[in-house]
Amino acid sequence: MYMQSGQANKIARQEMKDGNNCCQSVIIAACQIWDIDIPEGLIDAASLFGAGMHSGCSCGAMTGMIIASGLKARKRPDVKAEQIASQVHDRFKAAFGATCCRAIKKKRNPWERIGNRACIELTGQAAAILIELWEEYGEHGPAANIGDHPHAQ
Repeated sequence: MYMQSGQANKIARQEMKDGNNCCQSVIIAACQIWDIDIPEGLIDAASLFGAGMHSGCSCGAMTGMIIASGLKARKRPDVKAEQIASQVHDRFKAAFGATCCRAIKKKRNPWERIGNRACIELTGQAAAILIELWEEYGEHGPAANIGDHPHAQ
């Protein structure tokens, strides 16, 4: 595991323990690692993306990964930002088997369903995956090899 991804994991887990939801925690962790200022009001807006938008749909941690990537990409004109979301989606799905909060929770054993311990763990892992994704592509960002991506248009 890369050093920065391990730090992102730790930050995101602590943010959840401190009361932020999965989406907020991933955004905060990524922005701390990347030294990006979080726009005013963004964390408040992200409050509605936790728990799969409070309906069990798209996992808030994945949504946070996409939002954080958007913040990073706006500082990188060489990156095709519109392609990043599909890469984040695919990486998240490969790691957790689904992108739907409800589906992810359904796969957990009864012990993991108690409290939000499993969500804290997943959120930390999601933050780490995000940092690793961007690190893999170095200075060119994750859109560098986009022509090979199955969702490329």
